[in-house]
Amino acid sequence: MIYKNKRRLILGISLFLLLVFYLFKNLSEDIRVFGFIFGMVIFYLVDHMFKIEFRLRHYYYMMIILAFGILLSPIYFFYSSYDKILHFCLPILSCFLIYYIVDKKNLSIQWKLWITFLFITSFLMFHEIGEYLIDQFWDLKLQGVYVWNIGGVEKFDLIQSKIDDTMMDLIFGSLGALTFILGKMGKTFYYKKFENK
Repeated sequence: MIYKNKRRLILGISLFLLLVFYLFKNLSEDIRVFGFIFGMVIFYLVDHMFKIEFRLRHYYYMMIILAFGILLSPIYFFYSSYDKILHFCLPILSCFLIYYIVDKKNLSIQWKLWITFLFITSFLMFHEIGEYLIDQFWDLKLQGVYVWNIGGVEKFDLIQSKIDDTMMDLIFGSLGALTFILGKMGKTFYYKKFENK
């Protein structure tokens, strides 16, 4: 897909989100919309500057990652398992992006999968470190699982401790990356065994 079409896609979605932002003014929504747009612009710039040549489907993967991770972030406070579902599913989509980059290199399938797995698990670790630092400075409740309390004086109830949440996020994220790796290994084995006869 040529970069002109990718720019049009990002510009169109950005204008749509800015219109939604204008019609439903809310500081929390503003931050989420700008976070989504910023993430898509950074993704496009990385694609363009490093000449990765991501396909349209990769842009959709990134939109899904940003939509469920940023735009729909209030769900974290209503559905306690949402965070764990994301930490399992989003690394799978992220593996598609990283594997696409690594697949262009002249490496064996084992090294491509190993690099993909290490990159995703390293990113998960840095993500959790970032959550810890942000909570230390601004107390945005990124660590721990909080559920909105309708009847109480405090707005949120902590239902899973910060350390348990961090470790579970890392475990679910690693399992998501491992799911991608096992799926790719199974597909490779199938093609070698049955398709090349």
